[in-house]
Amino acid sequence: MHLLLNGNEAAAHAARLARVEVLASYPITPAAPVMEKITQFIADGNLKCNFVRVESDHSAMAAALGAAMAGARSFLITNSQGLAYMSEVLYHTSGLRQPVVMAVVNRALAAPHSRFPEHGDVVAQEACGWIQLFCENNQEVLDSLIQAFRLGEDERVRLPVMVNYEGYIQSHTRETVDLPEQEAVDTFLPLVRRPVLDVNNPLAVNTVTGPELYMDYKYHQDAALQRAGEVLQEVSANYAKLTGRDWGGAVSGYRLEDAEIVLVAMGSLVSTARIAVDALRAAGEKVGLLKIRLFRPFPADTVREMMHHTRAVVALDKNIVYGAGGALGRELRAVLYGFTKVPVYSYILGLGGRDVGVEDLITIYRQVNEGLAAGKIPALYQWHGL
Repeated sequence: MHLLLNGNEAAAHAARLARVEVLASYPITPAAPVMEKITQFIADGNLKCNFVRVESDHSAMAAALGAAMAGARSFLITNSQGLAYMSEVLYHTSGLRQPVVMAVVNRALAAPHSRFPEHGDVVAQEACGWIQLFCENNQEVLDSLIQAFRLGEDERVRLPVMVNYEGYIQSHTRETVDLPEQEAVDTFLPLVRRPVLDVNNPLAVNTVTGPELYMDYKYHQDAALQRAGEVLQEVSANYAKLTGRDWGGAVSGYRLEDAEIVLVAMGSLVSTARIAVDALRAAGEKVGLLKIRLFRPFPADTVREMMHHTRAVVALDKNIVYGAGGALGRELRAVLYGFTKVPVYSYILGLGGRDVGVEDLITIYRQVNEGLAAGKIPALYQWHGL
């Protein structure tokens, strides 16, 4: 069935199709409409789900974690300062290996206060042990959230998942979205309960752990996160059999076959970059695009394999790690070091909702091309659009 949905509505339909059992949420702009839509599904009898009203995002995360430990399929929504406020419990959730799924409607962090999109809120949580997926459009929002439950609940993974899409650019903009049939989603995503807590058999969790065990716990948690990339490939392939839509697992390339310069992006910027690549190709330029869908764990091996023939890589970051540059640029530099001498050009752009158009990306491409011709060593990072 095809519907005209914005990103928030697509996220709510994904939660309904996944038959979430607990929604814990505290309203925050621009994510709150997801909560409103899901509660409407509950009120209309279209979803059997317990809505836990809480006094903060910190409490929402704690409630979702508790529900998951009792064996329920848990879901929540937040962004920006709300995600920052959850930070303590994010680490508890990943450390306790609970497959909670969260939609993060990316919004700039204060100060100064902003209601507009960028990826700084989720990049600030890159070390918290959650799987992090980014979406290009509203169809991918719906599909990625359904896949996120399957990925997080896989026995080889058992970790929480954040699915990111941008405030207003995606959350409040409608596109045609194809909804799979409920029966098909049920087949793809069977509910298998693995409760940790049992009222008839009380036990303690998260007890003080000494040096003889703590590091081993962290090793196994990291190993599970590393496995998520491979499992995502399987999940994407199985989902493609169900719907005919294959998002490529962790990454996907566009016109890379003979590309000498490759633009690399996440989220909504991927669609803009694809148009820029087509325009440059029409002008005879050998340029391609690499879409990063899975940011954590970062798909290092795949990126190395896809980049080793290029002359230059251009990271387009809608975030700033102060003093270090864009997170994507930093990751690309780290994974390519020692495998290739391809230079990485890192650009910070689009922060706080600043518009990034096709012409901006063409300008960046031409700057990189001129830098290569002149034999210049790229700066650690530079800002575009000030």
